[in-house]
Amino acid sequence: MFKIGQIETNSNQIIHFKSQSDSQRYWKFFVENEDIILPHYVNPLLIAEKGYTQQQIQTLDFLNCILPIPLFSERFVEKNSDILKNEILFFPCKIKKEKDITEFFLGRILRSGDILDVQHSGSRRLMDGTQIPDIPFMYRIEAEDFYILRDKIYKSHYIISKKFASLCEGFNLELKSVVIYK
Repeated sequence: MFKIGQIETNSNQIIHFKSQSDSQRYWKFFVENEDIILPHYVNPLLIAEKGYTQQQIQTLDFLNCILPIPLFSERFVEKNSDILKNEILFFPCKIKKEKDITEFFLGRILRSGDILDVQHSGSRRLMDGTQIPDIPFMYRIEAEDFYILRDKIYKSHYIISKKFASLCEGFNLELKSVVIYK
């Protein structure tokens, strides 16, 4: 199992929504899977931080979004959207870097499961006394018949399978193995 990420080329490389209200609305739609927006109205404008060049945005196939939402290139989506249609829905968005605009796609992960092994992961205590999982994160997989899966409790965590990883061959993105606790 893997985490998918952007090939790091510079520091300060993050993509964010143009406003806090957009971030909150799209968190609910993409991460919580709440139908608060009609799908045909989803076409957000995202802003690329200073660490990016326009050439990087045009050549990378996965970008780091400030929210835990997969952000794929048009190339990746054109090739793989049919294969992945039962597990991730792709919604067009625009990435703005100064005056340039590039088309990308945000992914809404449809499947969820208990993938984060809270008992064996690290943890930290919040100011209110509650404990949350922290590094090192450990994962557990009960079945491998998926492409992409979001944790149903700790929704900022999602992983991809070997099947999904094979679809990533030849694309400009990074795959990192996750630790599976057995």
